[in-house]
Amino acid sequence: MLSRLTCVFVLACACACDKPTLARDGTVVFPENGGRGASVLTANGVEFHDRMDVPQRVNVRDPSEPWRAPIGFILPKNNRFTVTSRPTVVGTTGFAVALRPSDTRVPSWGGEVLMRIDILAPAAEGTARWGEDVAIVIDERGPDTLALADVALSQLGGRDRITIVDARGAKVILPMMPASHRSMATAALEKYLKKPPSAELDLAKAINVAHAALSKTTLRRIVVLSDRKKSDPIPEPLAKALRDLATDHVALAVVGASDSSSKSALDAIAHEAGGTWNADGTIEARSWAVREAVPASGKVAFKDVVLTFAGTPAPSHVLEASGGDVRWRLDAGELAIGDVRAGDARTEVARVSVPAWVPAEAFKFTVTAHFDDVARNGERRDFSATIPCVYDDDIERIAQSRHGDVIAYSSALATLKRLDAAFIGEGVDRAGGLVAVAKMHAQSMTLLARDMKDPAYKEQADLLNALLAATAD
Repeated sequence: MLSRLTCVFVLACACACDKPTLARDGTVVFPENGGRGASVLTANGVEFHDRMDVPQRVNVRDPSEPWRAPIGFILPKNNRFTVTSRPTVVGTTGFAVALRPSDTRVPSWGGEVLMRIDILAPAAEGTARWGEDVAIVIDERGPDTLALADVALSQLGGRDRITIVDARGAKVILPMMPASHRSMATAALEKYLKKPPSAELDLAKAINVAHAALSKTTLRRIVVLSDRKKSDPIPEPLAKALRDLATDHVALAVVGASDSSSKSALDAIAHEAGGTWNADGTIEARSWAVREAVPASGKVAFKDVVLTFAGTPAPSHVLEASGGDVRWRLDAGELAIGDVRAGDARTEVARVSVPAWVPAEAFKFTVTAHFDDVARNGERRDFSATIPCVYDDDIERIAQSRHGDVIAYSSALATLKRLDAAFIGEGVDRAGGLVAVAKMHAQSMTLLARDMKDPAYKEQADLLNALLAATAD
């Protein structure tokens, strides 16, 4: 019996083009670089699936049963993307939604599609302010730090840029990036705040780092979120950093990160730079102080925006989203975005399920935007567009046609503990996380941008690489 197993093992090694590896569950995986098929990311690592290995459909017998993927996340066998998405635009005057799916070939055994959603509200003259650079500095962490930072981010629009710096070690939590990546910024901060502090406080250095990141040609603001409990003398390095802000006309606001933040401590920091401070009252009062410090990007133009995803054949459901409120209907899924201001721009990613169907048959998403148009006295309006796809049972063909730009962006977001179920599901921690996979996707985007000679994709790859470096454990 032992000799028979040895023969099987040697034969498998001879057929494979690389040495076998031991997966986390004890199974042996044989890479087949010369074979026809695709790599599949699972909780046990990356496994090779032959193109003839068609997964079994998942039959759901209970409508309350959670959706399950029939197979892991599909990747090209060389882990290199060669295709990028083309947007489908749903729009009307002053409002547009650009939809970029991760796939136009969907598995006939059922699965899901990642959908990048870019929400744009171009501003008419006088309806939005000019773009600004905003830096959030986390001084002493408090229970309301994340909520107040989220309030500041919600005030920003498509012309704005944002960076976040921690005063402990002057660590850059979020490199300077367009404020349209709001969910990514919030997720990066949320992940960082879950880690215990590992460095000494150096507010002076943090303010200098934030000051240096701001451009010289636009309005600039720094918001310090602090939970200092007592008023210590301001050391000279901090006093100099604060005076430099005043000299350079950088607006400063200091807001308490809890109800118990010291008034005198925050006042002393703000006074040194000629800024404003607020440590009083409830979270609502301090949220209002943040809104005063960071003016809204523009007036509310569209209220109660909801995107409906309907699949043909049905049903398709929005399983998860990086932002907004996910709602399930019997035959479709909804993503509630909320209000959209003039000049607003934000990017979200949603996971949308695809039902099983016959290979080579057509599948399509019909995406409809519903909203109240403020300019028309709150009239409820809607418009829609269709994203065409086709069912396929060839895993290699599906893998080669995947859109690298959508997947790279989504995997970077998934490293921040959002959308991670799209890649590995509940086994993300057991598989060691997604950082290595996200870095591989970002590198693939860099190579793709070079081959396509497209600077836009290079810019996205640089942004993702900077984010992954800043949030690395």
